[in-house]
Amino acid sequence: MSINFQLTAVAALLAVSGVSQAALSISSGPVSFNGSVAVSASGISQASVGNNNNGASVANVALSQFNAATGVLMGVDLQLASSRQQIIDGYGYKNNGPGRDASGSGSSTAAMAAIGAAADFSTVISMAGGSCALGHGPTGFTDCSWGPNSSSTVATNATASVDNSNLNDYVGSSTVDASLSLPSLEATTTLSRTQGQSSGSTTNYTVEWAGDLQADYSYLLHALASFDGSSVSNVLTLDFGAVTQNSAAALNFGLFNLANADRIGLDLDGVIGSGDTGAFDTGLIAFADLAQSGSQSFIANLLTANAGVFSAQYLLNLSDADLGASSTRGNYQLTLNLTGNVVAAAAPVPVPGAIWLFGSALLGLLGVNRRKHLV
Repeated sequence: MSINFQLTAVAALLAVSGVSQAALSISSGPVSFNGSVAVSASGISQASVGNNNNGASVANVALSQFNAATGVLMGVDLQLASSRQQIIDGYGYKNNGPGRDASGSGSSTAAMAAIGAAADFSTVISMAGGSCALGHGPTGFTDCSWGPNSSSTVATNATASVDNSNLNDYVGSSTVDASLSLPSLEATTTLSRTQGQSSGSTTNYTVEWAGDLQADYSYLLHALASFDGSSVSNVLTLDFGAVTQNSAAALNFGLFNLANADRIGLDLDGVIGSGDTGAFDTGLIAFADLAQSGSQSFIANLLTANAGVFSAQYLLNLSDADLGASSTRGNYQLTLNLTGNVVAAAAPVPVPGAIWLFGSALLGLLGVNRRKHLV
């Protein structure tokens, strides 16, 4: 006969792990990137023309995922250390007519995004380009150019924390992608005059972005369940021995989450029993987040109403506490064996009838003898 049940009575919280952040950390390692994006604005006989390449992708970075065998993932921070540089150049032309100048400018923002995390550099960086002059008069076709001009680098650093609801996306043996883009990328080209025959200008604005990106994984060690507080013990056998029927028979045992300051809590989720489960009471109740070095005591009882030799086996299903990335929580199993022999109580020994007759006769003789002495 087998029995399969889930523990439904939830004990009060036995110990509080007090985890505010994981004590251990491991990194994906820095991944270098270097990309550039450009936008051009061109106008014909126009004082000012703008164009954009908003949302342009600069680079995609593949970050190594967290290995669940390492522990329970509690948090992910994306660390960006980088810089941006702006480069701008331009061109102008005309065919006869008044003189004029050609010039331009550019501006941009930046953003980093990954699953459950984002960092926006919304402050606009901008750059005004140089200019070049187109002569006055019947020049025929003439053109000029200016630049390229480069800006100083702009530090672009950030730490972006991944939302807890997305931690599982960072677990595995592959990679998770982060993108670097320019939400706004705009260029403007200008001419100081538009009179006369055909004229035009073009401005090219480029943003170069280079640096390193890495994922920092904070985690706790897996729980370590045991029947012993000082070492790993996965199997426990309790033998009640020979017990008289209808008497009390109890044995104590405990469950432990072995000590390590960086270990996550332990849950007892359920029990599967088989064998003579009706002859025993394990005393087990569910518990949650049993802290490292913590223990919980139980009392197992042999039920002695019926005589016989009994044995049962209980598989205790445990797991890491319900914290962090669910895909990194481990499951564990301990085995509890209970055995006992309930012996029937001895029946009282009956007194033979001849003994009662002999006793009656003896009492009679004693009575006669007493009367004789009284005469």
